[in-house]
Amino acid sequence: MDKWYVRNTAGKVYGPIGLETLKMWVKDGRVEPLAGISNDLQSWMLAPLKPELEMNWVVENNPGQFYGPTHRTVLDDLLKAGTLTPEARFFQDDRGAAQEYRRQTTAAMAEKDAEIARRDKALLEAQRMSAKKDLQYAAAQKTIARRDERLSELTSMLAQRESQFETLSKTLQAKDAEIARKLSELDQKQAELEKAMQEIKRRDVELAEMREERARAMEIHKREWKTDTIESDVIVSEMPPPVARQAFSFGRGGVSQARLAAMERQAQQELASMGVSDLRQLLGKH
Repeated sequence: MDKWYVRNTAGKVYGPIGLETLKMWVKDGRVEPLAGISNDLQSWMLAPLKPELEMNWVVENNPGQFYGPTHRTVLDDLLKAGTLTPEARFFQDDRGAAQEYRRQTTAAMAEKDAEIARRDKALLEAQRMSAKKDLQYAAAQKTIARRDERLSELTSMLAQRESQFETLSKTLQAKDAEIARKLSELDQKQAELEKAMQEIKRRDVELAEMREERARAMEIHKREWKTDTIESDVIVSEMPPPVARQAFSFGRGGVSQARLAAMERQAQQELASMGVSDLRQLLGKH
């Protein structure tokens, strides 16, 4: 079945449609007298030139004012609608008028075709410009994508730096706390050292006092135990007198160990009161 396309005077194309449908469009007045038809969208012809469409009627509504060629049904509808005057005259297949009208319509059609060609050229130019704009837009999109990627990288780096800064800040805070604790411990040690120094000074004072006391005691001791040697012709017996023998138990087995230990303890206590810890120390110094 043939496929037909209809192009109106505005250049708009309708179809494809079959021949019978095209005939119905002609009777309905949907196909203009100057409309073009084609079955391949390449070669076009005026619709009234196709005999099957029966577009062979022309009406002269007013003197010198023609409309057509079109189908007789269209003229009847115009007459019924009151569009045509009662004086309107109808012509069928008027070769002279048809040829003149065909010449006029052919020229008009050629002009329309030229206008359509100009519009097509302008459309192609617009499409070319649109394609160029599309390329520019695509390039801009790529540039924006690269910048977005760079921005994402910079944002990630900034977040990493902020994390490192936060870690360093926490470490610094910990170090500050450690330094504060060390300073507190140092202050405490300093206080303890000052206290120890005061204690050492106090003990040095006490030691100096003890040394002075011991020196005084030793001086007294020297005075108490200092004797002068007296030459005597008296022969002293090696045996102690009876009172001494009785006090120290001579002649009855000697001095007991317990007695000697008690005497030694008493001597040590007396020496300690004088600041001397050992009799040998006293005898060695004096």
